[in-house]
Amino acid sequence: MKSLEIQVDAKGMLKLPPGVSLPAHARLAVLVFEPSDDLNGLAISSLAQQSGALDFLKEEPEIYSDSDILPGRENPRFRK
Repeated sequence: MKSLEIQVDAKGMLKLPPGVSLPAHARLAVLVFEPSDDLNGLAISSLAQQSGALDFLKEEPEIYSDSDILPGRENPRFRK
């Protein structure tokens, strides 16, 4: 996921930064923050989860397993 500053022209149309283009039929998600918004990391991650912006990660394979845990580095909260 990329973060870009998008401008709004006089007609109210969104303008991508120069040199940035989107492929045909690309999906663009826009999240608007007002300068007065008091957003913390939890609020932002909740927005990302609800928006579906990270849904593509559901299709990603699990690349780590229990065999990747180094001795002495187990997290007791995640013991089976």
